[in-house]
Amino acid sequence: MAAIRKFNLYCAQLAQMSKPKWGIPLPEALPTQLTHLRECSHLMEDVWISPSETDIPRWLEDAEAREGICSLLKVDRCIEERQRLGREADNLCRWFGKQLMVLEHAIAHPLSEYPNDYIVLIF
Repeated sequence: MAAIRKFNLYCAQLAQMSKPKWGIPLPEALPTQLTHLRECSHLMEDVWISPSETDIPRWLEDAEAREGICSLLKVDRCIEERQRLGREADNLCRWFGKQLMVLEHAIAHPLSEYPNDYIVLIF
């Protein structure tokens, strides 16, 4: 049932994104009741086999266009990863700065007591 619900969700998302001028047939949602699912005629249909009446979108027929799309998606993921790593580096620098401040204070004032905020674990 979870797989059927997930498939139906994908069908709904495809229907929202699809444009009629593309002429690409879309899969139909599956019934969620098993008795109706057994009688479902479009369950075994491959929607990508039927011919399109209009021009085929370039990304479907041109391998270079598909590769270009994949390349752009990789660049986007690399930019996101670089930003994530930058935030991680900033957080580490902040953490090390706080630890250094606590250590310098401990060296300068060996007999003072620290508030709970300054508990340091050194390995």
